[in-house]
Amino acid sequence: MKRLSIICTLICSLFLTGCTPHDAVDDITPDYFVEELSSWDFTIKDAVSALLQAMELDETDPTVSKIMDLLECYLAKEIHGVAISYRTFDPLGNPVLGTGAFFYPRDLDPRGIVEVPPIAYLDRGASAAIYLGRKRFFEEMFPVMLNYITINPDLIGVLYTQDLPRPFLHDANSGLVAYHMRKAVEEYLLITENYRLGKSSSVVGYSLGGASAMSIAKYYTTHPTGITVDQVFTGGGVYDGLEAFRAYARTGKSDYLAIPSVIIAMDTYYELGLDYSKIFANGMENPVNSPDPALGGDGYAYWFDSTHSSGSIHRRWGSDLRNYMHEDFFHDQPQGEFLKLKACMELNSLVYNWEPKPALDIRVIHSGEDNLIPVECADLLYKVYREKGCSIQYIRTTGDHYQAGSEFMLTAMLYFLLK
Repeated sequence: MKRLSIICTLICSLFLTGCTPHDAVDDITPDYFVEELSSWDFTIKDAVSALLQAMELDETDPTVSKIMDLLECYLAKEIHGVAISYRTFDPLGNPVLGTGAFFYPRDLDPRGIVEVPPIAYLDRGASAAIYLGRKRFFEEMFPVMLNYITINPDLIGVLYTQDLPRPFLHDANSGLVAYHMRKAVEEYLLITENYRLGKSSSVVGYSLGGASAMSIAKYYTTHPTGITVDQVFTGGGVYDGLEAFRAYARTGKSDYLAIPSVIIAMDTYYELGLDYSKIFANGMENPVNSPDPALGGDGYAYWFDSTHSSGSIHRRWGSDLRNYMHEDFFHDQPQGEFLKLKACMELNSLVYNWEPKPALDIRVIHSGEDNLIPVECADLLYKVYREKGCSIQYIRTTGDHYQAGSEFMLTAMLYFLLK
């Protein structure tokens, strides 16, 4: 019943809406927006139903059903979702077409703007733009059900850039690509709705999206973007790659195989020339994109070519890092070939390379029992930011990565409804 009361609070806080007509504009030449890939119309009721299902609250429950009946008129409020492509750059500075999705209330009377980057999807078939095209609800779009314009950049590594590795933990590129997505959304709304997007955003991200959320806020506040960020909600994130590697080395375990993707991306975009026989072990070092070990396959080149789901990769390699990481990985400080990663990991540390001003409110959630991303990352961020005098609040919760993720989402939703 505690979760039900939270849902009631969320839904009942949504009534402050209005309706403003807008006329289309045809004479604007966009600098960022390229094309509309797909669109999707649904109602707040659809979004609320999806949330109830995700939280395992049955709509046929008498109490839930009564609430839905009482809110029937409001729940018919229309939401418009759009997947777009836009001009941006990859981490090497090459011009590419980025993609993403955004959602807005049809009456264009939103409570604000929330930007939510993706989690660490490992396959190219998972992204906001792709999910919108399939008319599939996904976690990162949750602020739209609270009457916020919601922007979900895919970042790099899907659709037009699917042959590139996703640049996990690449601080500068994550901020840049998200900013260009926001500019494309701004142009789209001006062209199609004669609506001017506001200049303030809140940024939210969980898991590896937690680091990306910080990178977006950092980019907006350290470049002349004209955009202010009032709030960052981040959870379960990797804010310092070396700290994460140290924690993984101590535990020797991770239930989500993102470490190889991080290393491959760093190698690609920083042109490190890694010798993978000294990075991986037990066949993971095999460089041929084939499932056959006899041909030099069934290794990183095959499993991390962006065509395999995280579940299939985990079924093959398991949670024990010693199943696929070289023995040099299991040290407190980088050893051997891992020394080549040290400089770029330090460059992309959000702990040591950004000092947010006290006016920016940062809220962090991470579980001490996280089975995917070490809690030491959040511990370090909180410690260092407190020493810098930053405005940061930290909830060190319990439960696994997914349980803490549910708490993270509910906490963020309550804040956005009450602020």
